[in-house]
Amino acid sequence: MHYQPKQDLLNDRIILVTGASDGIGREAAMTYARYGATVILLGRNEEKLRQVASHINEETGRQPQWFILDLLTCTSEDCQQLAQRI
Repeated sequence: MHYQPKQDLLNDRIILVTGASDGIGREAAMTYARYGATVILLGRNEEKLRQVASHINEETGRQPQWFILDLLTCTSEDCQQLAQRI
């Protein structure tokens, strides 16, 4: 038996993806978007985040928000500022 989720499985969902500029985070963000989620991309590399956002836009017609933040070095104030922006 092979499970194939519906294309609208994540409609009306907003998912913030950390590490979205590369690797597992990138693939997760693209998969969530394919299944209808509004994704917010978070990562350290601006150019890679732009590329992921562009790819999602080309594939889904939706432009995700993206933000640069290093979770290893950020302060609680940085996180609060990000929360306000989102």
